[in-house]
Amino acid sequence: MIKRKGWFMTTVTKQAPKAIPQRDDIEEKYKWNLADIYKSEDEWQADLKKAKSLIEKAKDFSGKLAGSAELLYECLETRSSLGMICFNLYQYAKLNQDLDNRVSKYQAMTEQAAMLSSEAGAAYSFVEPELLAIDDAGLKELSGKFPKTDVYDFYIAELIRSRKHVRSAEVEEILAQSGVIARGPETIFTMLDDADIKYPMVKDEDGNEVQLTKQRFAKFLESSDQNIRRAANDGLFSAYKSHVNTIGASLSSSVNKDVFYARARRHESCLHAALDSFNIPVLVYHALIENTESDLAALHKWMGLRKKILKLDTLYPYDVYCPLFPDQNYEVKYPKAVENVIQAAAPLGEKYVATIKEGFDSRWVDVFETEGKGGGAYSWGNYSAHPYVLMNYNDTVDNMFTLAHEMGHCLHSYL
Repeated sequence: MIKRKGWFMTTVTKQAPKAIPQRDDIEEKYKWNLADIYKSEDEWQADLKKAKSLIEKAKDFSGKLAGSAELLYECLETRSSLGMICFNLYQYAKLNQDLDNRVSKYQAMTEQAAMLSSEAGAAYSFVEPELLAIDDAGLKELSGKFPKTDVYDFYIAELIRSRKHVRSAEVEEILAQSGVIARGPETIFTMLDDADIKYPMVKDEDGNEVQLTKQRFAKFLESSDQNIRRAANDGLFSAYKSHVNTIGASLSSSVNKDVFYARARRHESCLHAALDSFNIPVLVYHALIENTESDLAALHKWMGLRKKILKLDTLYPYDVYCPLFPDQNYEVKYPKAVENVIQAAAPLGEKYVATIKEGFDSRWVDVFETEGKGGGAYSWGNYSAHPYVLMNYNDTVDNMFTLAHEMGHCLHSYL
């Protein structure tokens, strides 16, 4: 292929297909330091044993909570400690799994931790029914008899509010045990989406064959060439279409799961069930939808303007992410993105900036795409260590904004 560069011409040889990077190809400084949760898998196993001992301790409290505020406090503290350990066990396993969803060892550890959480929930499932056997005034009086219990005042208030949705001890135990089964649809889709699905080869703007991935798809959508955007779009969705039955069955199972829990807890609908844990009235949800729909004119005007500037006869979904002007489409390498995020945080104060720097320097962020890695981006807090951010950074302005967004979540949970 011949390319013009200034006043001279150069010959460019087509490159071999660009493969997805492997984990070993990435420098250590761009990878998570999961040793801040557990220094070794031996420590993980030790906490697993500790959690099982705290599960066994549940029987020391069952049937006795109404008679002692001090025992109630001890029970809630024990359950809280158990919850923290279960969280660490699950998070450590799941973060490792998200780095490569094809690795069976971390799949097994994640399932083991999830099952342990279900066992913990089942073991302490007597707590809410036992407390709600007491009337509201009596429950408030009981919790007020031991000063340390005041840290659970909000829990007690929420328990009273949700009284009609708490079932008998036997039903609560079954609901807790069903947690592992309920994870099925999400687990199935994650394995398909991050481990098994295969995307086609597509051509980049230089005519090179490139292995399409979800992360590269996002970058292709920012191309100024509509043919590149269309090819990436068709390639991605053709891969999902080839698994339409699996995805449909998984979605159906997920909906059935939501219906089951809504009915089991006597909610009017799945929507009521979803909003109840946040104490959000259904009217607020519907008002948000109605107000959004009533103000779509501005969005439609913007889309019309985009169509006009891009000189398109029809504006397709894959046309809404590309820059309107070619000089907007520039690369931001990760080190520069980090520098920009730190500078942008300066108005929030020295402590905020110092914490962001600590996060970048201490490997809170797993930066680049590798084969089998979970897609997209997220921030996941940790009570005993620090938050972790998953990125699939691809040198775009949008990814820099995503990095800033996720680090913002980190600071919310950490400070």
